[in-house]
Amino acid sequence: MEQKTPLIWNPILRQYLVNAPHRMSRREGTTQCPFCADITEGRVSEDTQVWLHPNDFPPLQPPVGEAVVVIYNRDHEKSFTQLTVDEVFAVTKLWRELYNDLSSRYPAVMIFENSGEAIGQTQHHPHGQAYGVSVLPPVLERKLETTVLEHEAGRGCPFCRMRDELTDTDFEVAHNETWQAFLPPYVRYPYETHLYLKRHVPSLAQTTDEELRDLAAMLLKVIRGYNNLFDGAMAPMPYLLGLHQLQDERFHFHVEILAIGRAPGKLKFAASSESIWGMWTNDSAPQQKALELRQAIEKEME
Repeated sequence: MEQKTPLIWNPILRQYLVNAPHRMSRREGTTQCPFCADITEGRVSEDTQVWLHPNDFPPLQPPVGEAVVVIYNRDHEKSFTQLTVDEVFAVTKLWRELYNDLSSRYPAVMIFENSGEAIGQTQHHPHGQAYGVSVLPPVLERKLETTVLEHEAGRGCPFCRMRDELTDTDFEVAHNETWQAFLPPYVRYPYETHLYLKRHVPSLAQTTDEELRDLAAMLLKVIRGYNNLFDGAMAPMPYLLGLHQLQDERFHFHVEILAIGRAPGKLKFAASSESIWGMWTNDSAPQQKALELRQAIEKEME
């Protein structure tokens, strides 16, 4: 059967996956940073600090989707946690601009970051990625389904309700004026952290500059906290970061950070029960891990 689109339908699970064989050997053996080349070859101006770079090996192309790279900083040697709040604030504003652009063409905008060689990061220049996709990925589809069911049942936003239930409990990790961070009882990874905007908005498009600056501060606080766990024995913490948002007023914009480390020198791998059946096992008590992360964040602030 001739393949005409990278979106492949799984008729058993009733969901799409992406087939992109051209990405198998991307940049292996090369030493030149493609993002630094944007500077040295004049594709961005000398005063540019954050910018978008076309994905050189896009898994999706129009009209099915688009893929871009979000450059966090000019300095190739900086890590995310070495950026200032103002520098990350510039990134969050670029995320908003990117969302407004991609959401005009696609129902799903996946803004994310893979951090750490342990999970396959190949470029060390500080950056993240974004996909605009013509179909909803399964997780967002399931979250939207829950949101619709809860509204139809007259219970309102399930995210707002969960945020209220976790506030001022042992599951809360940190908060500021507009954001709260939790390690909910249903996390899959020991230090998986969910960031909830206090105000109900469905996406980056409706966020204010104040909320984006507070998001920058919260991201730095949590990820620096990861690196302080066990007196730095888990640094740098590998993690997966994703912004969950939709163009549906009932949805609630939030961020999930899947911290892959589970203990010093040990990673949490998705084993058979998790990868094959989707039945996750968290070998830790979320309240205890939330306490450890709170203490690590407090130590960072001393």
